[in-house]
Amino acid sequence: MELRYFILRRLLLLIPTVLGLSIFMFILIEAVPKAILVTPYINPHSRIPYIIQEANALKILGFNYPPPIAYLFYLDRLLHGNLGLMSMPGYPNSVAAAIVDAFPNTIQLTIFASLLSIAIAIPLGTYIGARPNSIADQAGRVFSLTGYAIPAFWLALMLQIVFGKNILLGNPLGVLPFSGSFSASAIPNPTPSWFVNGITYPTHLVIFDALIHGDFPLFVDALKHIILPVLTLTYGILAGILRFMRAGMVDASNQEYVKTARSKGVPEKLVIKRHIRKNAMIPTITVMGLLVAGLLGGVVLVEYVFAYPGMGYLTTQGILSYQIWLVIGTTLIFGLILVLTNLIVDVVYALTDPRIRY
Repeated sequence: MELRYFILRRLLLLIPTVLGLSIFMFILIEAVPKAILVTPYINPHSRIPYIIQEANALKILGFNYPPPIAYLFYLDRLLHGNLGLMSMPGYPNSVAAAIVDAFPNTIQLTIFASLLSIAIAIPLGTYIGARPNSIADQAGRVFSLTGYAIPAFWLALMLQIVFGKNILLGNPLGVLPFSGSFSASAIPNPTPSWFVNGITYPTHLVIFDALIHGDFPLFVDALKHIILPVLTLTYGILAGILRFMRAGMVDASNQEYVKTARSKGVPEKLVIKRHIRKNAMIPTITVMGLLVAGLLGGVVLVEYVFAYPGMGYLTTQGILSYQIWLVIGTTLIFGLILVLTNLIVDVVYALTDPRIRY
């Protein structure tokens, strides 16, 4: 099958997948008492009686209809970008608006952690995989197994203690900030027009917006704030990619075409580069995509530990504040990201190995 038809088929499969995800979210909503769901839609300062406000909210949300009809109401709201309302101090009333503000920070952590993990894991996995049972190989296996075993939140706390500024008195390594996405002291005075209520424009990412507007001190400060969260997220995904890359290298080294290349006198570096590593990357790509998507699970706790204002921190605050619509909305976004990540992995896999285009 040609690649374009393969991609088209995968795109078409997104439709039932996304619909299934929305149905699952609706089932979770149906399991919640209606009195809790309508709470954000009630104005306690209004002169309209509570009972009337509740009845109007139930009608707007479609909960006074049978579940199939209520699901259509929910699906219509999703198609219009309406994820519900919330009421948390310091956040917009709209769940969608709160997610738009927090989403770029989470994507920033995920991208930095993914790129750093791949940049380290591929060459390191190639090196230790080409030397099985060596000291370097044993050390790499211990490193990867440790990455699997250490919980992300515990590693975050340890990094805070060791490298966090002012956590341990007299600690020479405690030079990095350990909470937030920037320091209040780094904000220019007077506050620039592109910095509004703690949100920077146009990208909502302090690092890039500071560069765009030429504020280098704020850029450096924001960069320091993401070092510890990125290192925390990097270790887990790095360990996973490294383990599979090493296993792929060892497996490919035992294939007949590799033995044939060596018997012909092809230099070992060329054998590793063109024959072993290229084929070891095929299964690694699939695992790489799943691990990157798995970052979304770890980012919730990591952002909470570092008080980093991303979707993970927002979700945790929503759970603690009983903001049902917020929790459902962020869960839906995380699910959509996972679906899209799997699509990208399938396309990259097809580009790498044409045999799977079926």
